[in-house]
Amino acid sequence: MSLKDQKREEARIMNATFDHIEVQREDVPEISEIYDILTKQSSLINFQVYYLGIGDDSEQYIENGLELNQLRLKVHELGNKGIPDYFITPKEEILKENALLNYKKEHKLPIGADSFLTNYYFVNALQVMSGLLFLTIILISGSELLVFEQRHRTLVKGFPISFMKKVNAKVAVHFIYIYSFLLIGFLIGCTYAVEKLDAKDFSFPVLIYKTGDYVAVSTAQYLVFIILGMALVTVVLLYFSILLNMLFQNAFANILVGLGIYYLPDLFVAAGMNTSYLHPIKFINIAGVLSGDLAIQLGNSSIDYKYAIFLLTAVTIFLNISIYLINTYSYRRKPKDVPLEKVF
Repeated sequence: MSLKDQKREEARIMNATFDHIEVQREDVPEISEIYDILTKQSSLINFQVYYLGIGDDSEQYIENGLELNQLRLKVHELGNKGIPDYFITPKEEILKENALLNYKKEHKLPIGADSFLTNYYFVNALQVMSGLLFLTIILISGSELLVFEQRHRTLVKGFPISFMKKVNAKVAVHFIYIYSFLLIGFLIGCTYAVEKLDAKDFSFPVLIYKTGDYVAVSTAQYLVFIILGMALVTVVLLYFSILLNMLFQNAFANILVGLGIYYLPDLFVAAGMNTSYLHPIKFINIAGVLSGDLAIQLGNSSIDYKYAIFLLTAVTIFLNISIYLINTYSYRRKPKDVPLEKVF
Protein backbone atom coordinates (compact mmCIF):
# COMPACT_ATOMS: atom_id res chain seq x y z
CA MET A 1 0.00 0.00 0.00
CA SER A 2 1.44 3.36 -1.04
CA LEU A 3 1.68 6.26 1.39
CA LYS A 4 -1.18 8.06 -0.37
CA ASP A 5 -3.39 4.95 -0.12
CA GLN A 6 -2.55 4.66 3.58
CA LYS A 7 -3.71 8.24 4.15
CA ARG A 8 -6.90 7.63 2.18
CA GLU A 9 -7.56 4.60 4.38
CA GLU A 10 -7.03 6.78 7.47
CA ALA A 11 -9.58 9.26 6.10
CA ARG A 12 -12.08 6.43 5.57
CA ILE A 13 -11.58 5.20 9.15
CA MET A 14 -12.01 8.75 10.41
CA ASN A 15 -15.38 9.06 8.63
CA ALA A 16 -16.48 5.75 10.16
CA THR A 17 -15.45 7.03 13.59
CA PHE A 18 -17.53 10.18 13.09
CA ASP A 19 -20.58 8.09 12.24
CA HIS A 20 -20.10 6.00 15.39
CA ILE A 21 -19.87 8.83 17.94
CA GLU A 22 -22.22 11.30 16.23
CA VAL A 23 -25.19 10.21 18.35
CA GLN A 24 -23.23 10.42 21.63
CA ARG A 25 -21.42 13.76 21.42
CA GLU A 26 -24.31 15.95 22.61
CA ASP A 27 -24.91 13.91 25.77
CA VAL A 28 -21.34 13.32 26.96
CA PRO A 29 -19.03 16.40 27.25
CA GLU A 30 -15.84 14.34 26.86
CA ILE A 31 -17.12 12.80 23.64
CA SER A 32 -18.05 16.25 22.33
CA GLU A 33 -14.46 17.41 22.92
CA ILE A 34 -13.09 14.28 21.24
CA TYR A 35 -15.41 14.87 18.29
CA ASP A 36 -13.98 18.36 17.81
CA ILE A 37 -10.43 16.98 17.91
CA LEU A 38 -11.36 14.30 15.37
CA THR A 39 -12.68 17.03 13.08
CA LYS A 40 -9.25 18.70 13.12
CA GLN A 41 -7.57 15.32 12.54
CA SER A 42 -9.78 14.66 9.52
CA SER A 43 -8.86 18.00 8.02
CA LEU A 44 -5.13 17.36 8.53
CA ILE A 45 -5.33 13.89 6.94
CA ASN A 46 -7.12 15.23 3.87
CA PHE A 47 -4.50 17.97 3.51
CA GLN A 48 -1.78 15.28 3.74
CA VAL A 49 -3.40 13.42 0.84
CA TYR A 50 -3.36 16.68 -1.10
CA TYR A 51 0.32 17.36 -0.29
CA LEU A 52 1.24 13.84 -1.43
CA GLY A 53 -0.39 14.46 -4.80
CA ILE A 54 -1.33 17.73 -6.41
CA GLY A 55 0.08 19.90 -3.60
CA ASP A 56 3.51 18.20 -3.67
CA ASP A 57 4.75 19.82 -0.45
CA SER A 58 6.85 17.50 1.72
CA GLU A 59 7.51 20.08 4.44
CA GLN A 60 3.83 20.87 4.95
CA TYR A 61 2.99 17.16 4.89
CA ILE A 62 5.44 16.58 7.75
CA GLU A 63 4.16 19.57 9.76
CA ASN A 64 0.57 18.35 9.39
CA GLY A 65 1.64 14.85 10.37
CA LEU A 66 3.31 16.04 13.57
CA GLU A 67 0.25 18.13 14.46
CA LEU A 68 -2.01 15.16 13.69
CA ASN A 69 -0.06 12.91 16.04
CA GLN A 70 -0.25 15.48 18.85
CA LEU A 71 -4.02 15.47 18.49
CA ARG A 72 -4.08 11.67 18.51
CA LEU A 73 -2.07 11.62 21.73
CA LYS A 74 -4.51 14.14 23.23
CA VAL A 75 -7.40 11.79 22.40
CA HIS A 76 -5.50 9.03 24.21
CA GLU A 77 -5.22 11.31 27.25
CA LEU A 78 -9.01 11.73 27.16
CA GLY A 79 -9.39 7.96 27.26
CA ASN A 80 -10.62 7.50 23.66
CA LYS A 81 -14.17 7.68 24.98
CA GLY A 82 -16.81 6.73 22.45
CA ILE A 83 -14.28 5.38 19.94
CA PRO A 84 -14.31 1.61 19.24
CA ASP A 85 -11.02 -0.18 19.85
CA TYR A 86 -10.61 -1.07 16.17
CA PHE A 87 -10.69 2.63 15.23
CA ILE A 88 -8.04 3.69 17.77
CA THR A 89 -4.49 4.31 16.55
CA PRO A 90 -2.21 2.60 19.13
CA LYS A 91 0.00 4.99 21.06
CA GLU A 92 3.06 2.98 20.05
CA GLU A 93 2.27 3.51 16.35
CA ILE A 94 1.85 7.26 16.93
CA LEU A 95 5.28 7.50 18.59
CA LYS A 96 6.86 5.49 15.76
CA GLU A 97 5.41 7.79 13.11
CA ASN A 98 6.54 10.84 15.09
CA ALA A 99 10.11 9.52 15.11
CA LEU A 100 10.03 9.01 11.34
CA LEU A 101 8.53 12.44 10.64
CA ASN A 102 11.01 14.21 12.91
CA TYR A 103 13.90 12.41 11.19
CA LYS A 104 12.65 13.45 7.74
CA LYS A 105 12.14 17.01 8.97
CA GLU A 106 15.63 17.18 10.47
CA HIS A 107 17.31 15.77 7.34
CA LYS A 108 14.98 17.63 4.92
CA LEU A 109 13.98 14.46 3.08
CA PRO A 110 11.24 14.51 0.45
CA ILE A 111 8.14 12.38 0.93
CA GLY A 112 8.83 10.35 -2.20
CA ALA A 113 6.54 7.40 -1.67
CA ASP A 114 8.26 5.19 -4.25
CA SER A 115 11.83 5.83 -3.08
CA PHE A 116 10.76 5.55 0.53
CA LEU A 117 9.11 2.15 0.10
CA THR A 118 11.57 0.46 -2.26
CA ASN A 119 14.43 0.80 0.24
CA TYR A 120 12.53 -1.56 2.50
CA TYR A 121 12.61 -4.52 0.14
CA PHE A 122 16.15 -5.56 1.11
CA VAL A 123 15.65 -4.41 4.72
CA ASN A 124 12.68 -6.77 4.98
CA ALA A 125 14.71 -9.51 3.29
CA LEU A 126 17.24 -9.34 6.15
CA GLN A 127 14.42 -9.30 8.70
CA VAL A 128 13.04 -12.51 7.19
CA MET A 129 16.51 -14.06 7.15
CA SER A 130 17.18 -13.22 10.79
CA GLY A 131 15.91 -15.53 13.52
CA LEU A 132 14.66 -19.09 13.03
CA LEU A 133 15.72 -19.43 9.37
CA PHE A 134 19.24 -18.21 10.10
CA LEU A 135 19.48 -20.44 13.17
CA THR A 136 18.47 -23.52 11.15
CA ILE A 137 21.03 -22.79 8.41
CA ILE A 138 23.89 -22.40 10.91
CA LEU A 139 22.87 -25.50 12.89
CA ILE A 140 22.82 -27.59 9.71
CA SER A 141 26.16 -26.17 8.62
CA GLY A 142 27.73 -26.84 12.02
CA SER A 143 26.02 -30.17 12.67
CA GLU A 144 29.24 -32.15 12.08
CA LEU A 145 31.94 -29.67 13.00
CA LEU A 146 33.46 -32.20 15.43
CA VAL A 147 31.36 -35.30 14.71
CA PHE A 148 33.04 -35.61 11.31
CA GLU A 149 36.48 -35.62 12.94
CA GLN A 150 35.45 -38.48 15.19
CA ARG A 151 34.32 -40.69 12.31
CA HIS A 152 36.76 -39.74 9.54
CA ARG A 153 40.44 -39.18 10.18
CA THR A 154 41.56 -35.97 8.48
CA LEU A 155 44.75 -34.01 8.10
CA VAL A 156 43.67 -31.73 10.97
CA LYS A 157 43.62 -34.66 13.38
CA GLY A 158 47.35 -35.10 13.10
CA PHE A 159 48.31 -31.47 13.53
CA PRO A 160 50.27 -30.71 16.75
CA ILE A 161 47.83 -27.93 17.65
CA SER A 162 45.89 -27.52 20.89
CA PHE A 163 42.20 -28.45 20.95
CA MET A 164 40.94 -24.87 21.38
CA LYS A 165 43.09 -23.60 18.50
CA LYS A 166 41.60 -26.27 16.25
CA VAL A 167 38.09 -25.35 17.41
CA ASN A 168 38.72 -21.65 16.76
CA ALA A 169 40.15 -22.45 13.33
CA LYS A 170 37.07 -24.50 12.40
CA VAL A 171 34.76 -21.72 13.58
CA ALA A 172 36.76 -19.16 11.58
CA VAL A 173 36.65 -21.20 8.37
CA HIS A 174 32.90 -21.88 8.66
CA PHE A 175 32.21 -18.25 9.52
CA ILE A 176 34.12 -17.00 6.46
CA TYR A 177 32.31 -19.19 3.96
CA ILE A 178 28.84 -18.76 5.52
CA TYR A 179 29.08 -15.00 5.84
CA SER A 180 30.72 -14.59 2.44
CA PHE A 181 27.74 -16.23 0.75
CA LEU A 182 25.35 -14.18 2.90
CA LEU A 183 27.02 -10.90 1.89
CA ILE A 184 27.19 -11.91 -1.78
CA GLY A 185 23.46 -12.70 -1.73
CA PHE A 186 22.74 -9.41 0.00
CA LEU A 187 24.78 -7.44 -2.56
CA ILE A 188 22.94 -9.16 -5.42
CA GLY A 189 19.64 -8.22 -3.78
CA CYS A 190 20.78 -4.61 -3.31
CA THR A 191 21.85 -4.41 -6.95
CA TYR A 192 18.44 -5.65 -8.05
CA ALA A 193 16.65 -3.17 -5.74
CA VAL A 194 18.75 -0.28 -7.02
CA GLU A 195 18.37 -1.13 -10.71
CA LYS A 196 14.78 -2.38 -10.83
CA LEU A 197 13.09 -0.59 -7.92
CA ASP A 198 15.00 2.71 -7.95
CA ALA A 199 16.10 2.20 -4.33
CA LYS A 200 19.17 4.39 -4.57
CA ASP A 201 18.78 6.63 -1.54
CA PHE A 202 20.04 4.98 1.65
CA SER A 203 19.33 8.08 3.76
CA PHE A 204 15.64 7.31 4.28
CA PRO A 205 14.80 6.38 7.88
CA VAL A 206 14.19 3.01 9.51
CA LEU A 207 12.83 2.75 13.04
CA ILE A 208 14.84 0.93 15.69
CA TYR A 209 14.12 0.35 19.37
CA LYS A 210 16.54 2.00 21.80
CA THR A 211 16.37 2.27 25.59
CA GLY A 212 12.60 2.00 25.79
CA ASP A 213 11.86 4.34 22.88
CA TYR A 214 11.84 4.32 19.09
CA VAL A 215 14.41 6.31 17.13
CA ALA A 216 14.88 6.71 13.39
CA VAL A 217 18.21 5.95 11.71
CA SER A 218 19.19 5.96 8.05
CA THR A 219 18.74 2.79 6.00
CA ALA A 220 22.53 2.56 5.59
CA GLN A 221 23.07 2.73 9.37
CA TYR A 222 20.37 0.12 9.95
CA LEU A 223 22.03 -2.25 7.47
CA VAL A 224 25.38 -1.84 9.24
CA PHE A 225 23.72 -2.67 12.57
CA ILE A 226 22.03 -5.80 11.30
CA ILE A 227 25.00 -7.10 9.29
CA LEU A 228 27.38 -6.72 12.27
CA GLY A 229 24.77 -8.23 14.57
CA MET A 230 24.26 -11.25 12.32
CA ALA A 231 28.04 -11.72 12.16
CA LEU A 232 28.18 -12.02 15.95
CA VAL A 233 25.15 -14.32 15.93
CA THR A 234 26.95 -16.56 13.40
CA VAL A 235 29.97 -16.86 15.70
CA VAL A 236 27.76 -17.65 18.72
CA LEU A 237 25.85 -20.35 16.82
CA LEU A 238 29.02 -21.99 15.51
CA TYR A 239 30.49 -22.26 19.01
CA PHE A 240 27.10 -23.50 20.21
CA SER A 241 27.23 -26.20 17.50
CA ILE A 242 30.70 -27.21 18.72
CA LEU A 243 29.32 -27.62 22.24
CA LEU A 244 26.36 -29.70 21.04
CA ASN A 245 28.74 -31.85 18.98
CA MET A 246 30.75 -32.58 22.12
CA LEU A 247 27.69 -33.35 24.25
CA PHE A 248 25.65 -35.48 21.82
CA GLN A 249 28.09 -36.47 19.04
CA ASN A 250 25.17 -36.63 16.63
CA ALA A 251 24.36 -34.28 13.73
CA PHE A 252 20.60 -34.77 14.02
CA ALA A 253 20.67 -34.02 17.76
CA ASN A 254 22.65 -30.87 17.01
CA ILE A 255 19.76 -29.48 14.97
CA LEU A 256 16.89 -30.81 17.08
CA VAL A 257 18.31 -29.68 20.44
CA GLY A 258 19.32 -26.29 19.02
CA LEU A 259 15.82 -25.58 17.72
CA GLY A 260 14.28 -26.80 20.98
CA ILE A 261 16.44 -24.45 23.06
CA TYR A 262 15.50 -21.53 20.79
CA TYR A 263 11.82 -21.98 21.67
CA LEU A 264 12.36 -22.32 25.44
CA PRO A 265 11.74 -18.61 26.23
CA ASP A 266 8.48 -18.69 24.21
CA LEU A 267 7.25 -21.71 26.17
CA PHE A 268 7.98 -20.05 29.51
CA VAL A 269 6.34 -16.78 28.41
CA ALA A 270 3.26 -18.74 27.30
CA ALA A 271 3.19 -20.37 30.74
CA GLY A 272 3.30 -16.94 32.40
CA MET A 273 6.77 -17.41 33.91
CA ASN A 274 9.42 -14.68 34.10
CA THR A 275 12.60 -16.16 32.63
CA SER A 276 14.82 -13.18 31.89
CA TYR A 277 17.93 -15.38 32.10
CA LEU A 278 16.69 -17.19 28.96
CA HIS A 279 16.10 -14.01 26.96
CA PRO A 280 19.60 -13.99 25.36
CA ILE A 281 18.58 -17.14 23.45
CA LYS A 282 16.13 -15.03 21.42
CA PHE A 283 18.77 -12.42 20.57
CA ILE A 284 19.63 -14.69 17.65
CA ASN A 285 16.82 -12.78 15.95
CA ILE A 286 18.84 -9.57 15.72
CA ALA A 287 16.24 -7.95 13.46
CA GLY A 288 13.64 -8.53 16.18
CA VAL A 289 15.95 -6.82 18.67
CA LEU A 290 16.35 -3.79 16.40
CA SER A 291 12.62 -3.48 15.69
CA GLY A 292 11.65 -3.79 19.37
CA ASP A 293 9.46 -6.84 18.70
CA LEU A 294 11.48 -8.96 21.14
CA ALA A 295 11.24 -6.33 23.89
CA ILE A 296 7.44 -6.39 23.53
CA GLN A 297 7.18 -10.16 23.14
CA LEU A 298 9.36 -10.92 26.18
CA GLY A 299 8.10 -8.01 28.27
CA ASN A 300 11.60 -6.63 28.81
CA SER A 301 11.99 -2.96 27.84
CA SER A 302 15.78 -3.08 28.33
CA ILE A 303 16.28 -5.30 25.27
CA ASP A 304 17.86 -3.14 22.58
CA TYR A 305 20.81 -3.47 20.19
CA LYS A 306 23.62 -2.57 22.63
CA TYR A 307 22.15 -4.78 25.32
CA ALA A 308 21.88 -7.72 22.89
CA ILE A 309 25.42 -7.29 21.54
CA PHE A 310 26.84 -7.18 25.07
CA LEU A 311 25.04 -10.36 26.15
CA LEU A 312 25.82 -12.23 22.91
CA THR A 313 29.50 -11.44 23.46
CA ALA A 314 29.20 -12.76 27.02
CA VAL A 315 27.49 -15.91 25.68
CA THR A 316 30.40 -16.43 23.24
CA ILE A 317 32.89 -16.27 26.12
CA PHE A 318 30.75 -18.64 28.19
CA LEU A 319 30.56 -21.15 25.32
CA ASN A 320 34.35 -21.05 24.89
CA ILE A 321 34.89 -21.70 28.59
CA SER A 322 32.36 -24.55 28.55
CA ILE A 323 34.02 -26.17 25.52
CA TYR A 324 37.43 -25.91 27.17
CA LEU A 325 36.23 -27.38 30.48
CA ILE A 326 34.39 -30.29 28.85
CA ASN A 327 37.43 -31.14 26.73
CA THR A 328 39.73 -30.92 29.77
CA TYR A 329 37.42 -33.20 31.74
CA SER A 330 37.25 -35.71 28.88
CA TYR A 331 41.03 -35.70 28.55
CA ARG A 332 41.66 -36.36 32.25
CA ARG A 333 38.85 -38.86 32.73
CA LYS A 334 39.98 -42.48 33.05
CA PRO A 335 37.78 -44.79 30.97
CA LYS A 336 36.64 -47.99 32.70
CA ASP A 337 35.10 -50.32 30.15
CA VAL A 338 35.43 -48.51 26.80
CA PRO A 339 38.35 -46.28 25.87
CA LEU A 340 37.25 -42.67 25.60
CA GLU A 341 37.29 -41.38 22.02
CA LYS A 342 38.85 -37.98 21.63
CA VAL A 343 37.55 -35.44 19.13
CA PHE A 344 41.03 -34.63 17.78
